[in-house]
Amino acid sequence: MLLIIALSGCSWLGNEAQMSRLENGASKATIMPSGLAEPTFTELMPIPDIEDPRGLVGTRYELRRPEPLSTRYGVDQIVIKKLDDAQWVFLDIPPSVVWPKVVQFWEANNLDVIKADPGAGILESRWLTARAGEPEAVFQSIRDGNVFRNTRDVFLHQFKLRLEPGVRSGSTELYIEQRQVPADAPYRLDTLKWQGQSDDLVLEREVLKAMAYYLGENISQGTMSMMASSLTEGRTELIPDRIKPELRYKLDFNRAWATVGDALENANITVNDVNRTQATYFVHYTPSHLSKPGFFRRLLGGGGDKTQSVQDLYELRLEAQAGEVMVTVLQDGEFADGLAAERLLKVIKEYST
Repeated sequence: MLLIIALSGCSWLGNEAQMSRLENGASKATIMPSGLAEPTFTELMPIPDIEDPRGLVGTRYELRRPEPLSTRYGVDQIVIKKLDDAQWVFLDIPPSVVWPKVVQFWEANNLDVIKADPGAGILESRWLTARAGEPEAVFQSIRDGNVFRNTRDVFLHQFKLRLEPGVRSGSTELYIEQRQVPADAPYRLDTLKWQGQSDDLVLEREVLKAMAYYLGENISQGTMSMMASSLTEGRTELIPDRIKPELRYKLDFNRAWATVGDALENANITVNDVNRTQATYFVHYTPSHLSKPGFFRRLLGGGGDKTQSVQDLYELRLEAQAGEVMVTVLQDGEFADGLAAERLLKVIKEYST
């Protein structure tokens, strides 16, 4: 017993000393004895001024250990998403890991590259010949590369890939734009401009499906692109505040609305009602909420919310502003408690894809 107390005391004293050093900040600069030249001291790691939007100065918290970085990349983390006419491949994998595999896919499928900009996440193919037909047959014709321009019923196709950081931190989104012209059309191909949408959405989807399957088979073979590592800026940002914390999406409103809805479903947060006209989700959320209840909790009936207390009912309000969409949390028509609102927004951010 004495040994346990002694060890506990040493740990306690060590923590207090560490806390004291953290609170006192940087150590004082060394004073040189007189008669010696005094070098210029440079702060290599200056301590910044503390911004405290939550008003937490002086409060002590016990922080959990950070979650380990995931290095398991597989098919279950790669899906094709669709919203109206927009479609893309979502990967819960960083852009720097995805880029080399995308380049390999293009090379393996005869999509000859004429422009590659890993810093901007852009790939463009040359104009490729293919026989007219169903999208699957057209893509196979491009892969085979055995169709000549002077053949009948031939079209020229060009593809542009755009790789962007995903909504979730450390994820990636892949978009394809396809355009086509008849091989005998009197066009100057170098004057054609990309229109922002594919001429053939079904063919676009065929390429996305093939690329998603290829990445699912090959993404675990770890290679990274240093040039694509600059593509790290995510499209969600949580702004903490004591009164009005905000979750900001760098998306158009329709995509942000769908993203919040999917995040609530994936996080197992109960949605009581939806008002698209007022851009509001009405949800039930408790601080003890579990996104994925354990086996025994589900077995004993703890996987869902049986009763709902009024104090746990919130409104999620979306508002488009300056090219972004802001999400705020309200309760009874007023801003909800800042810390409770921030916890709810943090869960939504974590499950946004």
